Amino acid sequence: MEVFLINSNNNLGFIDEFSKKLSENKSVLLLSFTRDKNENIEDLYERGGMITYDICDYFLDLIDLDKIIVKACENIDFIIPPLLNSKYQIKKEDISRLLEKINTYDYLIINGLDESLIDEKKEIQIISENQIKEEIKSDYFFINSYDKYFDIREYRDEILGKSSKFLGLKEKDSSYDKIISNILEDKNEDIQKIGFFEKIKKKLAQ
Repeated sequence: MEVFLINSNNNLGFIDEFSKKLSENKSVLLLSFTRDKNENIEDLYERGGMITYDICDYFLDLIDLDKIIVKACENIDFIIPPLLNSKYQIKKEDISRLLEKINTYDYLIINGLDESLIDEKKEIQIISENQIKEEIKSDYFFINSYDKYFDIREYRDEILGKSSKFLGLKEKDSSYDKIISNILEDKNEDIQKIGFFEKIKKKLAQ
């Protein structure tokens, strides 16, 4: 089983597209450890409001695992996330025990788990253009930008100089296709350089 850990506050759109791509010929399990006030994994499949138990209840031995695994669509299942973020303090041994139980899946996509609680994983961090200068320790990262004036070429050296693999830029109303392709092929996305005359134009326009 290949494990992907997603590190971001706003990533359901990516998880949705990524899981659909992986599920084309393999089985996928989605697992989230955070609850958002607006939208959660179960809402992707119109299953909100039908929940009574969650993953924390399993860790507390209040319910069997199979009771909280929901079939979302063909080849995709999800485990119900915590109904309260403060419900239970998850430990590394909890995750190890869980992984032993679900290892029949081909892929596991995890959202909102401390990276120290799981050893074998590929971590993907989603950042905004305002976080480019921050340190990134994940295996992969990509930029999610809604700023139509953002020019990624201006940050080329800084982005490509990071130890993490750069997967690409996700702009408003665009898909994650190229980013997902780079993950599956374990590739860095290149960034074009700004031409000499264009640099001069940009400086004069400031």
